[in-house]
Amino acid sequence: MSFYDWFSLRDEPSRRLAVIGGRLEDGNADIYGEMHRLARGRILVFPTASGEPQEVGVETVQVFQAYGFEAELSPVYGPEAAAAACNPANAEQVMRLGSVYFTGGNQATIVDTLAPGGVETPVLAAIRAANAAGGLVAGSSAGAAMMSKVMIVGGTSLDAIVNGVTEDPEKPGMLLSEGLDFFPFGVVDQHFIKRGRLGRLIVAMANTGVQKGFGIDENTALFVDGRRGRVVGEYGAFILDMADAQFDERGRTFQDIRFSYLDNGDEIDLVRMKVTPGPGKRRVRLAEIAYRAPARSQRNVFGAYTLYDLLGRLVLGDPLVYSVDHASTVELKTSMAVTVELERVRGQSRNLVALTENGFRMTAVNYRASVMSEKLSAARLANRATKLQRDYGVKPGPDSRLLLLGSSPLSGSGAMLKEMLSHCQGDVGILAAASSEPRETARSIIDALRVHGRTGIDLGVTIDNVEHCSLDKALVEQISSLKTIFLPGGNQVRLVESLLYRGEETPILLAIAKAHANGAAIIGASGSASALSRFMIAGGSSHEAFRFGVSTDSGHHGLVLQEGIGFFGGGIVDQNLFSSRRLGRLIVACAEEGVRYGFGVCEESIMSVRGDGSLIDVFGRYGVVLVEVDPNQLVLQSDTFAAQGVKLSFALPGDQIDVVNGTVLRNSPPEQATAALVRLVNELVTECGALPLGTPLTEVLHRKAMVMGITALGDGMVSLDIDSPRDDRT
Repeated sequence: MSFYDWFSLRDEPSRRLAVIGGRLEDGNADIYGEMHRLARGRILVFPTASGEPQEVGVETVQVFQAYGFEAELSPVYGPEAAAAACNPANAEQVMRLGSVYFTGGNQATIVDTLAPGGVETPVLAAIRAANAAGGLVAGSSAGAAMMSKVMIVGGTSLDAIVNGVTEDPEKPGMLLSEGLDFFPFGVVDQHFIKRGRLGRLIVAMANTGVQKGFGIDENTALFVDGRRGRVVGEYGAFILDMADAQFDERGRTFQDIRFSYLDNGDEIDLVRMKVTPGPGKRRVRLAEIAYRAPARSQRNVFGAYTLYDLLGRLVLGDPLVYSVDHASTVELKTSMAVTVELERVRGQSRNLVALTENGFRMTAVNYRASVMSEKLSAARLANRATKLQRDYGVKPGPDSRLLLLGSSPLSGSGAMLKEMLSHCQGDVGILAAASSEPRETARSIIDALRVHGRTGIDLGVTIDNVEHCSLDKALVEQISSLKTIFLPGGNQVRLVESLLYRGEETPILLAIAKAHANGAAIIGASGSASALSRFMIAGGSSHEAFRFGVSTDSGHHGLVLQEGIGFFGGGIVDQNLFSSRRLGRLIVACAEEGVRYGFGVCEESIMSVRGDGSLIDVFGRYGVVLVEVDPNQLVLQSDTFAAQGVKLSFALPGDQIDVVNGTVLRNSPPEQATAALVRLVNELVTECGALPLGTPLTEVLHRKAMVMGITALGDGMVSLDIDSPRDDRT
């Protein structure tokens, strides 16, 4: 920033802004309270950007009024918006209220209405005058995007990195335009962490020469009062500095990008870019160090909260051995792989945390990011798409088995336990780390095994003692020599954090991998079954998955996805499919992570994975549903989840699943498989309130409902076309 720019900004102490990252929830009293203070309790709502401006405008006014505002609705919206923006009476309404709020929708509509052809209307002139006089200009989603001079109009991070900037909305790439320049400090982007928009913000800055960027997450605001900024909300904001960044001519590789992550309560001098941590923030204590090794994540780097989770690991990482981590994704049409690397810089980065009633909060100051791209060969692309198995240095042998159980083998009549044992040899080692009562769980399993003439051994490993157990060479050797290892159900996160303790592969985990390579059967029941896949579903319902997408933890609405142990590389596994109605969340998990196959194991059912994972046998009472998602028929980066041609197949007991070709090899009547699918799909329709394909658009919009089309394919298969609105209250 030049001296002239700095001097100009210094003389604008009255500038008041609320830049909100979208999905502002009605119950966010902190954000509404701060807006009330800055707006002096009066505000004019502009629903200009919305596709349903009358409805959205009225609802927004009512929310403001509930927080004690004197709130009115501006008539600058709809077909007559351009004329209304030139009406002196509407400009007078702005000056009378003194502060304004722009809802979400299409940011280009705001600019085209208030400044058609770059010419300011009387209403825009009044807004600027009100802001200069100390009034608040607030906006959420589109209402935030239009605030910077450089305005991001559309496009995903992957589009931006691979295809650059385009002026044609029909072509791949990101769209840029000119905003209204209320926020003079840099480029603004919104829905930032939830929609993985780091890549597109970097490209926007590189293409326009703007050195500062501000990525604000959902239900979160960056409040500006003069040159002071303060973050308030559910998550936080990424602040990017590209003053020293270097990038290639094609704009696909970027290095030395400085960034900070500001959390609720943190402040920043927007001119000097100096961060002041919020109350209660402190340095990470030695006892709080949680990770000592990279995640080796295979999650989509531009997926929901992937980079936030990666940054959280680094903040809680051991600085002596763990300071760099990365994640990547692939653009299938061009075979381009894009990797983002985050680095904590020794002697420069600061890590601060706070434990609040809302859980863990973090602040990360002065980190470094790089973005790298490469074109994959056909062989590497195919391997990446189909092999999600984690590499522990040993490979399963032809006699190895993974048994993934849809529910506890102790439930029901006991037939499931008997079936399970028929595929196992030797004594059964029990590792009950997922259970909240591991000793009691292991004891009950040992008793049940005794009834069937088998010996169970409580291995005694839990998250509380895994460090001690890992030093027990005799125990490690015992585990590696077992022919059967049983992981009972419970909390799958607890199991993963026990075996990948502080991010490192424990000797216990490596011993299990060694036993498996030598032909042992590894059994995961219920939640532990999902933990054995590379990506693990750790929480959320089908309804939440469609409505809210991915969340970073179970404390927020949405689908929680985390790294799994990765013994099973065929796809994502979920369990208890009938009783818990989890078909929808399995579909969304595959779509969000770009994974082709999902496997839903029903209660009292077993999927037995042979050595290399290419063939799966189905046993038990009900069976396994195979989900196949086509990544080329997905829409994930807008306010809608849309997936066309999602193929569902049901494998009954006695059937086999060919993972290579995505087919079910039938040894049972296909009519029974179709009936099972009908049950699952009907439950999904009921839970999510889905309307049939062809429902009039007016009814769909009024009810904000999911639309689902179902096509029978025969042989126990159906195809789903799904269009579900994402909850984006603005």
